[in-house]
Amino acid sequence: MGNRKHQHAQHVLGSKMAAKKDLMEMLWPVLGATLLFFIPYVLLSEALTLACCGTGMELRQDLTQAQLLSYVFTFEIANLLLVQPLYFGLTQFYALRRAGGHPRLSTVTMCLASPRLYWKSLRMALLMMLFAVVWMIPAGLVCAMGYVVFVAIVGTRFGWFLFIEVVIIAVAWYASVMLQYHCGYALLAEQPALGCWKAVRTAVRKFKGHRMEAFSLLVSFSFWLVVSVLMGGVPLLVVLPYLLLALYHLFDRVRGVEIRVAGGNSEKS
Repeated sequence: MGNRKHQHAQHVLGSKMAAKKDLMEMLWPVLGATLLFFIPYVLLSEALTLACCGTGMELRQDLTQAQLLSYVFTFEIANLLLVQPLYFGLTQFYALRRAGGHPRLSTVTMCLASPRLYWKSLRMALLMMLFAVVWMIPAGLVCAMGYVVFVAIVGTRFGWFLFIEVVIIAVAWYASVMLQYHCGYALLAEQPALGCWKAVRTAVRKFKGHRMEAFSLLVSFSFWLVVSVLMGGVPLLVVLPYLLLALYHLFDRVRGVEIRVAGGNSEKS
């Protein structure tokens, strides 16, 4: 048991140290790649906010429910068709960086230049959305049960406190589960011919027996994720690559391989 906990800690700490090294050795290109992804998303978000709220902070009084739904639907479609292909490219950039490569900024936009990769990025995005919805059900049930037990029955401030704790744990557990699925992007960088479904399922299977390590990794980033939210998302330019680089290094550790780039291709060494 002690050896297991030690290995657990070594995997998480070692992954973060390796990610920090990757980040610092190629800081400006990594930040540039992350910014290249964020700019379209921020512009789309600002367009949605302007359409729904105008120059104020509250919804426009003349905004109908049908208009609101149409604006949100348009935003989601634009996000799927533009932002998600860029995100696919960004994950490939990070995956190559953690493998010792020096990817170019054009890696982020590669899906926009290739119909095959573009379609693959959409399939991967839809697949991730599917799993996100599926796992949201048990997480929501846990929160609902916590509300019934601690708020409706206990009905005190302490009950509310326990309910909030349940929600926090459920959200962290949900996010850590999705991180495991997210490692499918790393597999696609290593094996370009691999299908999206197989990549995602293989990633989750490789994490079997190591799922608490994904949870621990996420929890170790909780402070910086909260700070990013409080500061309008600006710190995410550093926090996002740091987290995903650490995740991909952790993925390598739990499956017992080391990925290195040679001649432009990912190879196991």
